[in-house]
Amino acid sequence: MGSDGAHGGDLRRTAGADPWGGVLYSAAGRSGRSCRGRPMRGLICDDHPLMRQALAATMRDRWPGVIIDEASDYPQAWAAAEARPDFCLLDLDMPGAEPAEGLRALRARAPGAVVLVVTGLTDPALLAAVAGCGVTAVLSKNTDAAVLLEAIREGIPQLQEHEARTLPPRQQEVLGGLSRGLTNKEIAIELGISPATVKIHVSRLISWLGAANRTDAVARAQRGRVI
Repeated sequence: MGSDGAHGGDLRRTAGADPWGGVLYSAAGRSGRSCRGRPMRGLICDDHPLMRQALAATMRDRWPGVIIDEASDYPQAWAAAEARPDFCLLDLDMPGAEPAEGLRALRARAPGAVVLVVTGLTDPALLAAVAGCGVTAVLSKNTDAAVLLEAIREGIPQLQEHEARTLPPRQQEVLGGLSRGLTNKEIAIELGISPATVKIHVSRLISWLGAANRTDAVARAQRGRVI
């Protein structure tokens, strides 16, 4: 994501008690537009190729079918934004423009997109200016990768809707049973499958939702409107 220079540093200390851990700013309820009726499209903007490519690969693996475009500087980001992405992940410290200027130009070209800033910059005035440019959240690039991915998921409702549409029917049924507080044996009897098969589905659901256990899986599914 480029060199942070004097602005560098670990932003995790600013997160406090925030449940996402690395969220420096969040605009609750900003949902952008619906991606229904066409393939969902995202744009990752970062001049650090390893970071950009790793994040893109992770997101393609987590959300199959989502088109992920990449840009390594602001001019590339502005050009890619003409495709009207549903969401943008933006590193502020890229060549081609000053951060606030680059962000405003990106917003102008993709007004319906959910924009999440992922940055290592810590200048309070800059972060305040960025928060006023219509972004959904400002995330610390120093956040643990798993926490960052969950923050991205929480910040982009379209990804949650995409998950709901791509969850296999049988796992939807098992998840429904979990949400009603049924045991594996009770779900097995209801669905006419073995408890061992239910256990496999539950394990996959927990992994897929990034949950700690079955109770957490239900809570995450409810927050994401998967059930």
